[in-house]
Amino acid sequence: MGIIVNLKNRPATSQTQVLLCSRPSNLVEELDRYRRKTEELARIYDLHKRLSEKLDLASMVDAFSIWLFPFFHHELVSYHHAPSGRSHTVCSTHGPHRHELIEAVGRIMADPPGDQGQGALPELGMRYFFLNLNPGGALEGFLLLHGETREMEEGMIIFLEEVMEEMTGPLERALTYEDLYDQARRDALTGLVNRRVFREQLVQELAKAQRYDLPLSLASLDLDHFKAVNDQLGHGAGDAVLKRVSRVLSGMVRDSDILARIGGDEFSLILPNTELEAARHLLDRLCQAVGALDIQAPGAQQLGVSIGLACWVRDESLDALIERVDAALYRAKAAGRSQVSI
Repeated sequence: MGIIVNLKNRPATSQTQVLLCSRPSNLVEELDRYRRKTEELARIYDLHKRLSEKLDLASMVDAFSIWLFPFFHHELVSYHHAPSGRSHTVCSTHGPHRHELIEAVGRIMADPPGDQGQGALPELGMRYFFLNLNPGGALEGFLLLHGETREMEEGMIIFLEEVMEEMTGPLERALTYEDLYDQARRDALTGLVNRRVFREQLVQELAKAQRYDLPLSLASLDLDHFKAVNDQLGHGAGDAVLKRVSRVLSGMVRDSDILARIGGDEFSLILPNTELEAARHLLDRLCQAVGALDIQAPGAQQLGVSIGLACWVRDESLDALIERVDAALYRAKAAGRSQVSI
């Protein structure tokens, strides 16, 4: 507010007025700037508060999508981290349209528009906005799909850039957490899931088989003549053999199957929704593949694998199923090894 002081006995002319504060609008603008900054900080604080409660990548991107919606209406948020090969997509629509949006994301991310870009998807009546959080480097960024008909205004672009940059630290934390979590659940040598995860997955698959009346096959695999490799060629050579065998086995099972290293030269395989005969055919091929590696310690027989197989029968307990598989494995060993016993 301007304050005018008239000097005594003089008319209030421009020459005799003393202007103590000549620009009242500056104060209003400054207060408005502080107000906007306070609101911005409050929004960012709320975002970080929500993210602090999340540990994994999927939950974090979900929380970000929910937080963003009141400020920027979107149909889809997708985060991609090329260095780790991980990504997560949140889509608010359902049905065939959802599949169309996700397919559009795949096409855009296959050839992303530089470090930042926006464009139209006329076939879907939508537009996209992309921001790479690692400019000039490996892809690590967000893709938004929205229903606006025009290009974003500069103010909205700046807002999205600032908000997405705020996500960098929490996302790094989520990726690190998932790395540590994954390491704790995998065998350090082969990269296969460990005994603990195998047991958890077997419990889940058995519950699914019971609920939906689905077939479930379980196999136990034990390498033949592996001790000779360790004893004569050394533990380094033994570790190399285990890794090689693991790669061969992993390459022959389905993504839905669970292959685990139980310990030493013992492996287990869960085959969900698989009848006994189909499981038998697969395991016969695993036997042949291990034999084809042609690994043999001097003076010892060729490395092979003995396999015990059983298919779950209704109302059978988990322990009973495991006992039948172990008994089948012992029979495979007693019958000459390098074979499948049911």
